[in-house]
Amino acid sequence: MVQGRRSSTKSRSSSSSAQQWDEVGKAVKAGADELRALTTHSQLYEWAKEHKFATASMFPKFKTELNKRLDIDYDELRSIAQRERLAQIEAAAVDGPLVELWAAGDDEVSSFAVCGSEGFVAWYGEFFAGDKIRKEGDQNSADLSAAGKAVFLAGKVREELEVDALTVRIHVLNHHVRSEDLMRASLGAGVVVEIDVDDDTTALDWCREPGSKSWRETKLERLLARDTDTGEDTGHGETDTVDDNDETIE
Repeated sequence: MVQGRRSSTKSRSSSSSAQQWDEVGKAVKAGADELRALTTHSQLYEWAKEHKFATASMFPKFKTELNKRLDIDYDELRSIAQRERLAQIEAAAVDGPLVELWAAGDDEVSSFAVCGSEGFVAWYGEFFAGDKIRKEGDQNSADLSAAGKAVFLAGKVREELEVDALTVRIHVLNHHVRSEDLMRASLGAGVVVEIDVDDDTTALDWCREPGSKSWRETKLERLLARDTDTGEDTGHGETDTVDDNDETIE
């Protein structure tokens, strides 16, 4: 009986997939002239959205039909656009500010931390339930997710400073964390990412601290790197962390 139900479910799934292929194929064929006139992946994605193909099950079929019928490689167009955007960010960041952060994830306790200089914690707590990078039981993904949060935070610094771009140097413990794996995050944040693998455990230590701190509680300018000309360090001095047990807080 169970096997019969499984066969029935599989049959319905196959039928639904076949219908989707037919629907997408017919739409791409009918809209061939319009699609050929679109020159960027963003325009193609908008076309897919208008035709309700921008879903997890339909969009891969849409990309396949584009390539098969019209010789349009969506992924290549997206890659070209990303490289062009990255080049723009790199050019704008040449004389821009430098943010320096330390990031770590701890899969065992399902937490992350991002710190500034002098051990100043900017953001820490448990991984979000819907984290798209971190996979439970995978330490590499925990560290990569933490580094992605550092990129996001650097983007918020850029917005606060109202500059076109900046560079963020992220110190990590895990050599599996690479800047190329953070490209999508860096494009969204408008920052150039530099990864430095060292043995500073400051961020990892914060992963084991109780409580949490939102990045919104942090004065973002404090995350700027030391000015080598003046010797000033925006991360030096008092901490923004509030002790929940501080009896002076009313």
